[in-house]
Amino acid sequence: MNRREWFLQLGAGVVLAGCSASDLDAADFPPGVFGPSRDHLSHALAGRRLAAGTEVELVQVRSGPFQPAFFQPTEYRAMIRLTAEMLGETAAAPIVGEIVEWIDRTVAESADVRRAALAMSAAHRTLAVHYYGTEAVDQLEKTDPQAICRDGLAWMGRDKSLKDVSDGSNDHAGARFFAFLKGRVADGFYTSRAGLEELGRGNPTFHASPPGCPAH
Repeated sequence: MNRREWFLQLGAGVVLAGCSASDLDAADFPPGVFGPSRDHLSHALAGRRLAAGTEVELVQVRSGPFQPAFFQPTEYRAMIRLTAEMLGETAAAPIVGEIVEWIDRTVAESADVRRAALAMSAAHRTLAVHYYGTEAVDQLEKTDPQAICRDGLAWMGRDKSLKDVSDGSNDHAGARFFAFLKGRVADGFYTSRAGLEELGRGNPTFHASPPGCPAH
């Protein structure tokens, strides 16, 4: 498997939604597991009005410094250091901060996502298994990113290095944390501008409608 295939596999995660829609005017879907919407750029570029709280709401640029939603200050600094080591960057590199901010947000929201997964009806779970596979659904239900990070960072606090947690073992908190963090860093990097450029897809152009195909 080459890096591109690995990236695509890592990026094929699932999103849980209690109520979602594929378009602002569409009817609500039933509770369940759905793929993330790819329409938000089209909505934005087409100049459509974006209602607050909808799936296509634009992220507001914050006015102050980033405040972690899950990690404590010492944990956040450790995440910055480990992510920088994995990427071969300095801790001050913008891409490092961007990835760790994204990880912090996803970990903070992971408990709600897991709770929604466990609350699915038998029919919706069966549908999810048929669509995503048993392994993906089981992982969503059983994996606790908050516990993995909390326990892993506590283990790292005992003067452990990145080399210690990447020893190939999976029977301690540090190794489980390393496996989790490695996947999230790869996800974050290869969906960033720097990662897309490394994949030969730098400066992507987004269109609100297919170019050369006028609306009729």
